[in-house]
Order: sequence, then structure tokens, then C-alpha cells
Amino acid sequence: MCFILILYFFIGSRPDQQAAQETTQEVQTETPPFLTYISGSGIVEPASGNIMISTHFNRTVEKINVSINNQVKKGDVLFQLYNQDLKSALKIKKLKYEESLSNLQKLKSLPREEDLTIAQENFYKQQAIFNQAIFEYCNSISRARCKEAKCLHLYRYQQAEADFLAAQAEFEKVRAGAWQPELKIAQDIVDQAKADVEAMEAEIEQTTIRSPIDGTILQVKTREGEMLDPGKTAIVLGNINEFNLRVSIDQFNAQRFQPGCPAVAFKQGDTTTEFPLKFIHIEPLMVPKKYLTNELNERVDTQIFEILYRIEKTDAHLFIGEQMDVYIYVNKGDSNSAP
Repeated sequence: MCFILILYFFIGSRPDQQAAQETTQEVQTETPPFLTYISGSGIVEPASGNIMISTHFNRTVEKINVSINNQVKKGDVLFQLYNQDLKSALKIKKLKYEESLSNLQKLKSLPREEDLTIAQENFYKQQAIFNQAIFEYCNSISRARCKEAKCLHLYRYQQAEADFLAAQAEFEKVRAGAWQPELKIAQDIVDQAKADVEAMEAEIEQTTIRSPIDGTILQVKTREGEMLDPGKTAIVLGNINEFNLRVSIDQFNAQRFQPGCPAVAFKQGDTTTEFPLKFIHIEPLMVPKKYLTNELNERVDTQIFEILYRIEKTDAHLFIGEQMDVYIYVNKGDSNSAP
């Protein structure tokens, strides 16, 4: 009885073991293309870089004009923020500007012909009264019988003289037109009102978000009706006609790196396709490490410097943000990396 159970267990367990063996896959490891090299980790990005479109307004998204993978030209509208309150404020500022401009034109058009005629006639009238007062005063000096009569004629003479001088001054003032300081103040008010209008128009224009380049919409991170926070990325776009690879290299390899040395990249998990790289430039600012190469001797508590390469394989099926393994050739005497 025990022999039958053992035989049944042995026969019944073999298909499962064979199935497990059949489902086991070999893990491929990348073979470095160079005998001596520096390894790094690269992130695929557009030739223009990832352009994060945001706004400094805390406003509602009224309309989105694009979707993912759309091709856009420089100046195309990406999305529109609510701005009806700004347009209403602009109308008020335009009215104030027109009012200040009218006041300035009024001052510049002085003197009015009617005002000048009135001032001139009043001047002539006061001049006649003053001449009459002079005549009466002169007669009073020789004919007046008492001191009080002389004083009365003197008072009338002085009053007529004052009225005459005031009328003369008023006539000269009207004839001279607007006072220059008043024109300066009026001009300043006009300039301020015009600046307010232009500032409001610029603010309204900024609620229409446009594409800064010719490119492709990579990501839309907002929706119509959503309140967009200042600085929040709403749309990501870039020029994907060409791809760059941003490669991170440990700072300990900075002295070994030579810009002219050959470099290649592989997709992670794919050792069959090699991507030649063309050096563009080195970022001078070191930053903390974000991505690992999974090598045994890799340091994680270190800074890295970034190198920008152009991926020369134009027909490559790559995704923005895809991570790649990178190998950069170095002279044998300059490298501690093992093949």
C-alpha cells in the first residue's frame, strides 16, 4: 500500500516540475561594448527638453485646445483661463484713460475764444471805470470842500485801480492758455491711465496660454473647469523630432570622462539594439543621484554630474522619460571599471 502511494506521488508530481522548468526563462545580461568603460544611467528627453507649461494665475481652466500627441506651432493656443472679470476691469480703466485724455486735450486747447472775449471785454470795462475814477479823484483834490469828500474819491480811485489790475491779470491769464505745471500733471495722469490699461491688457493676454515652440503635446495634466494653482504644470510639450539622452555619471568618474570618447546606450532589458550617442555638453552643476545602474560596485551616497548626448538612431522606438543603460569608453589606464 505504501509503495503504491509513493509511486502515485512521484508520477503525479513530475508534470508540475516539467511545467515549472518550461516556464523558467533565462535572464539576459548586457555585454558592455567596450573593454574599459564608465557606466551610467540615461533618461530620454526631447531635443528641446521637457517644457513644463504653467501659469502664475490662480484661475479656472475655461477651455483646453489640445490633447496628447497633437502637433502645435509656436504661438498656438494651448488652453484658456477664465478672464471675464479682468475684461470688465479693463473697460473701467479704458474709461478713466479716455477721461484723462479728454482733460489733457481740454487744457491744450486753451484759451477758448469765448473765454478770451469775455476776459477782454471785462478788462476794457474795468479800464474805463478806472479812468473815470482817476478823473473824479483829480477834480476832488481842487474842488472838494471837506476832507471826507477827498477820502471818498480816493477810496473809489483805489477800488477802481484794483479792479482794473485784476481784470488785466485775468485777461493775460486767459490769453496765455493752460499753465505748464497743470499740463504736466494732466499728462502724468494720462500716462498713468494708459499704463494701467496696458498692464490689464497684458494680464488678460497671459490668461491665454500659447505654445513657446513648434512641438508635440506630451502630457495634459489639467482639465476644463479645474482651478489651476500657480506654478502647477498643466501641459508638457517638447520637440520630439530628435531625442537627447541625459546621462548621470558618478562624481568619482569625472576625472576619467573625456567628451570625445565613444558612447552607446541600450534599452534596459534589451541587449540586441545599440544606440550610438553624440556628445553635446556637460552640465556644470552636480546634483544628487536619482537613478541606479544596478552594478555591484555602485556608490549610492554620492553626487552625479550630467552629460547630454544626442541619440543618433532616428528611427528608434523610444519613449520620453525611458531609462537606458549607458557605456562610455575610456582608456585602460583611466578606468577602474571591470568589463
